[in-house]
Order: sequence, then C-alpha cells, then structure tokens
Amino acid sequence: MKKAFTLIELMIVIVILGMLTFVLFSAYNKISEISFRIERQRKVNEEVLFTSEILQNYANRNSIDFDYYTWINRLDSSTWFTSILYLSWEDGKFSIYSSWSNCIKIWTEIDDASWFGSGCGLYMKKEGWAEIKLTNDWVYFSEAKFKIIPYFNSDSYYSNPDLCRTNFFSCLSDDWFRLFVDVYPKAYIKHRWSNNVHLYVQQFFNIN
Repeated sequence: MKKAFTLIELMIVIVILGMLTFVLFSAYNKISEISFRIERQRKVNEEVLFTSEILQNYANRNSIDFDYYTWINRLDSSTWFTSILYLSWEDGKFSIYSSWSNCIKIWTEIDDASWFGSGCGLYMKKEGWAEIKLTNDWVYFSEAKFKIIPYFNSDSYYSNPDLCRTNFFSCLSDDWFRLFVDVYPKAYIKHRWSNNVHLYVQQFFNIN
C-alpha cells in the first residue's frame, strides 16, 4: 500500500509553490516596468526627433527676426538666451515658444491630474493666425529656451572686429540657434521608476 503525504509534507509543498509564485510574479512586474519605461523613452525620443525636423524646416525657410529683438524684446547680450524665437521670411513673421512655467513642478504641487499638460507644449504663432501646437498631447515640452548666435544682425556682427576675436566661433557665416527644453511623457510620475522618464534636449539648428 502506497504511503500518503503527511501534513508537514503538504505544507512544505505549499510553501515552495508560494515562494515560486512570488518570485515569478515579482519578475513579471519588473519586466513590465522595464518594458513600460523603454516604451515611454522610445516615444519621447521619436517626438523630439519629429519636433526637431519641424523646427529645422522652419529654419531652412526663414531667418531670425533681429529687428524684433532690437526694438521690442532685447536679447541678453551676455547669454544670448530668449524664451521666444522670432523668425521671418518665407512663412511671414511668426514666433515659436513653449509653456511659460515648469509643467512638472506645477504637476507635483496640484491634485487635479487632468490639468497637467495644459499649455505644456511647443507652439507656433503667426501674425494674424491662431496659435498652432507643434507637439503631440502625450509629450510635454516645458520651459523652452533659445540661444541665438549672433544676438544682433549679421552686418553689425561682422563689422565689429572685437566680437569676431572674442567669439569662440570666430566670424560666423550663418545665423543659428540652439534649443534647450525639458521633455516629459504624459505618464510621467517623479517617484515611480517606470514612469520617471525625462529628456533634457539641447538641439542645434542652422539658419540657411
């Protein structure tokens, strides 16, 4: 006659099965978190690349509107930074800018999740036209800054030998600007590893 399992043996089997289930469940959760994070990073990178192509297309067809910066919104000559990029030529006169505040900082200080993302994007505003959003709603562009080189019109820049000697790039043949911006996915959660995806972008654009 075959001997049956004792109560202790059954308890040992149950404990072992429980431990294996816990290990498998933990591994599944970890793999899911890694997969989710990789997917968010991929989408953020794709959106940054897509937006960069849009900005470069604008740069190829237009020039920096130095007259606007000269008379209305002067650039800081020590940093050459501005929160609004003014361009003009083939597409008329227009500006490119992002949200006026740090979207993520505001998000961490409020309870209404539906508010997050309101105004957190990159926009284009043409004279006489409505504002156009250049980015998708599930990716947020926060506090964009543009560094313009040179920070006044080219003729004045070339005619000043001191600027040519002191500038790291010598006398520039073209105008250009660099974009600095924080990019976050819609599912961003600061204290959760799988959702804490953030990309700080520094992108160069040449004005042709």
